[in-house]
Amino acid sequence: MANGSGGFQYLTLEVKRRLAAPVGHFTFWAYLVAGIVGASAFGVWYELLPLLLGRHGSNEAVFTALLTFFPALAGSSALQLVFDDAAKPMRAFAIVLILIFFGFAVWLGFARPTSLGIAYFCAGLACLLAIFVWWITSGQDPAFRDNVDDTSPLGGQLSDELNGDLKGFKG
Repeated sequence: MANGSGGFQYLTLEVKRRLAAPVGHFTFWAYLVAGIVGASAFGVWYELLPLLLGRHGSNEAVFTALLTFFPALAGSSALQLVFDDAAKPMRAFAIVLILIFFGFAVWLGFARPTSLGIAYFCAGLACLLAIFVWWITSGQDPAFRDNVDDTSPLGGQLSDELNGDLKGFKG
């Protein structure tokens, strides 16, 4: 039997690491806002804005848009974790997430709460949790990292040795 931390301990530490890793990267935040909240949720915005502006919007249409947004985002993000080179507990967690979001979408779609406020709350919460799943999946992606050396325009640190020598220079 191999020694090491249990899967729950590993999973907790890995999720915390993935949550913290992208926080300081502007590219990550730009993609989150423009790509996920903006473009991916376009259907939600398309149905929500007319309702908010009082222009023939429909609560039912907004709810349907929310109901289709979160399973797509959470499912594709969790599936990416399954195909990633992550450790076994992370892949198992992703499979559990897929099942939970699928079940929640089916429940919310067919046996939704009778109160519109509760239905919106549940769908909105599921959308936020789907963004959380995307975050832990994409937070360590090098494409979203801002690995910029802010000393490059200056030629590096002042304490660095210079390359080359002055041999053969006649001054």
